[in-house]
Amino acid sequence: MKTYLEYKAGPAILDMIRDEGLKPDKIRVFTGPAGGPKWFVSVGFDKALMKSRLLGRGGNRVLLAGSSAGAWRCLAMACRDPLSAYENLRIAYSRNTFTVQDTTLTIGRALERNVDDFVGKGDVSHILEHPVYNLAVHTVRSKGPAGSDKSVVQGGALLAAALLNAISSVGMGIFFQRVVFFSGPKNPSFLKSFNGAAVRLSRQNLRLAALATGSLPYVVRGVRDIPGAPRGVYRDGGVMDYQLNQDYDPPEGTITLFFHYQERIVPGWFDKALKWRKLTGGCLRQVLQIYPGADFIKILPDSRLPDRKDFEIFANDSSERIRRWDEISQLSEILGEEFLEAVESNRIRELVRPM
Repeated sequence: MKTYLEYKAGPAILDMIRDEGLKPDKIRVFTGPAGGPKWFVSVGFDKALMKSRLLGRGGNRVLLAGSSAGAWRCLAMACRDPLSAYENLRIAYSRNTFTVQDTTLTIGRALERNVDDFVGKGDVSHILEHPVYNLAVHTVRSKGPAGSDKSVVQGGALLAAALLNAISSVGMGIFFQRVVFFSGPKNPSFLKSFNGAAVRLSRQNLRLAALATGSLPYVVRGVRDIPGAPRGVYRDGGVMDYQLNQDYDPPEGTITLFFHYQERIVPGWFDKALKWRKLTGGCLRQVLQIYPGADFIKILPDSRLPDRKDFEIFANDSSERIRRWDEISQLSEILGEEFLEAVESNRIRELVRPM
């Protein structure tokens, strides 16, 4: 049987999955990476989770966590009608069209409309009071020149941050502070060791936090002075937590489910070109990473993942870009079906490999 998905498990859960398979009640965290339109390969997987109600099936609360597009996916899944909200997000995101005349302000307004398109009236209250899901939306608060709206000043700060990060990721703290916006009846356990500020989501700040987590530095104007949070300019959480860079501290013997668009896990945005940069600490101990293998990538248009550069490549033919992204979303349904089959048949026991 042809398989398109790859499965890798951390050392604390590998034997458990090989013995028992993937039990829904063992999943306590679901996290999604940043990465622009690459998230379209996740559409089928996310829909499979929503339709099967796999998350929270065992009666336990589940933390949905992520930055940028990963956070948007989580927010959509926590809406009143998650499948509808998710599709509204997919349509809104894919139909964005930008030109050289656009500015950080106009792009920011477009993303604000995207948030409004999938977080509808009544959804904010539902997310905050969700019966099953807790949320963790990652952002960063820009410090000093990194918070400037002037491209020259901000660009210089980003260059300095990149150079310092190449030496040590600790240098990022000079320019950015992690700020996570969270919900749930209790504070998430990972906050005990979280290196940053934590702010409870509210009716006054949820949409602004959602906008901030997608506000890529230099490209989108940041969100200033979010209610309940330290004063400052907030930007894309992927700057410091790009794909997976946190130990979400699920209870021992449980799982952080991580659907990724590739095998390599890049900790921070500035680490993309640093092939030697690896995750540190125990971030992967309880992670089940699932990602599309080479055979699936081959069937995508041009045999590649969608990319933010597609906005430039298809600048004169946005309808073709949209067609391709729609096709990728449709093809991703294969992945969701395959995942559920592997779980329900227990075939995942033979498919899972060590991290």
